[in-house]
Amino acid sequence: MIELTVESTGLNSHYDLTDRIAAALQEHGTGDGLAGVFAHGSTIGLTVMRYEPGAVQDLLRTLERIAPESPADGSRYLHELTTADPNGFSHLKSSLLGTSLLVPFRDGRLAMSPSHRVVLFDFDLKPATRRVFIDAPRPATTTPHTDEIKENSR
Repeated sequence: MIELTVESTGLNSHYDLTDRIAAALQEHGTGDGLAGVFAHGSTIGLTVMRYEPGAVQDLLRTLERIAPESPADGSRYLHELTTADPNGFSHLKSSLLGTSLLVPFRDGRLAMSPSHRVVLFDFDLKPATRRVFIDAPRPATTTPHTDEIKENSR
């Protein structure tokens, strides 16, 4: 398993991980397939998106409407009441966005549209070192059973 770290500044920060993921997979010598990418934490999220300022702000605004820092009715999140941690909205945004995804890898590079990027969002209130794990596709191997299937399918 490959591990990347990101020194995050916290609240609504975002980081394009695409080139780092591609380089790590190339260095690892992986085969073609789907690479699993998992962000370790419950107040961060991963997505594939067109990474440009307008799209980032649109996503952040939408998440803020769904899970505002302070609920509109003036109440507090139950998370804060049970843990005394005022980041309930961060956990909600993380759950909405998700912390894992699959990216296609073929011929030594990510097989995604050039305009799409793998982006890590941090919704927590404070800076932190974030860890991202990559489960790389395995190098291709052939077995007698696989060759036998190919022969029979002709």
